[in-house]
Amino acid sequence: MKHTATVFFLIIPMVCFGRGIAPPERDTIEQELNSPITCHLKNGQAIAGHPVTVTEEQIQIAAAEGAGEIIFTFNHDEVGRIEIPGESYKSLAIEWMESGKPEKALELMDLLYQQRKTLLHVMPTSESNFFVLYIQLILDSPDPARAIGASARLRPQLKNPAALRALDNAILESYQKLELYEEAIPLAENFVHNRTPYGKSALGHYVLGCQHLRHAEYERALEIALQPIVFSSLLPKDKLAHCYAVAICAAMELRERDYAATLFAEMQGRGFLWPQGDSTLKPYLNKIEEHLAENEAK
Repeated sequence: MKHTATVFFLIIPMVCFGRGIAPPERDTIEQELNSPITCHLKNGQAIAGHPVTVTEEQIQIAAAEGAGEIIFTFNHDEVGRIEIPGESYKSLAIEWMESGKPEKALELMDLLYQQRKTLLHVMPTSESNFFVLYIQLILDSPDPARAIGASARLRPQLKNPAALRALDNAILESYQKLELYEEAIPLAENFVHNRTPYGKSALGHYVLGCQHLRHAEYERALEIALQPIVFSSLLPKDKLAHCYAVAICAAMELRERDYAATLFAEMQGRGFLWPQGDSTLKPYLNKIEEHLAENEAK
């Protein structure tokens, strides 16, 4: 264990996503998250301080010493566990998500992520798994592009297969939302190739279906969009509404308008709404509604 004297002040960078959290409560949260972490060493020592540098091999902790600070340097194999303040705020963030307060949840998640991001690779895998929820919140925020950078930092730390799948879904969805199709298509192809059409998500089928629509490959778009629809059950499936929309669009282009109308009625019967915000699908809603109106008028 090495140490050198220095003066060090910790500042956690902040990104504000609105004023969802009241200022007094936010001040309390920030104060706790800026508190020292504690490294519990395998030799029984406990060193409290602020992380200075965290590499693949070592962690440096700045601990108060008189008017200044001492920086302790440990190899990772010397550390038994790391205690980080603010653990209870993870539960609060989930509570806000589940109670329909996404702005507050995102604001809190961002503070937690900024506090912990440099330590993720030395923390238990459950810590990284938790932040998959953070990526999903960013995707629904006014600035979904931030999900790409955060995902790239988070992915190497994930070990749990379910968490990896969830993060890969978030990365693919972020590319699709941002219309970065060149990056999205290989991920969507991998999704369709390696996952069953009766799984919990139809994201890859939706993304590839849209790509075929844009290239006027309507039969292929219809075929790939129908796969998760045919295998769907009464259980919820992410992006199934988007697959219905792709299939309807493709059927309209193939002049199978009655079939498109049947799919649209089935889609509505299952309580699905037409996807908003997708520039590929948006023009078709008026076309199918006009077709239905014409049939009713006859």
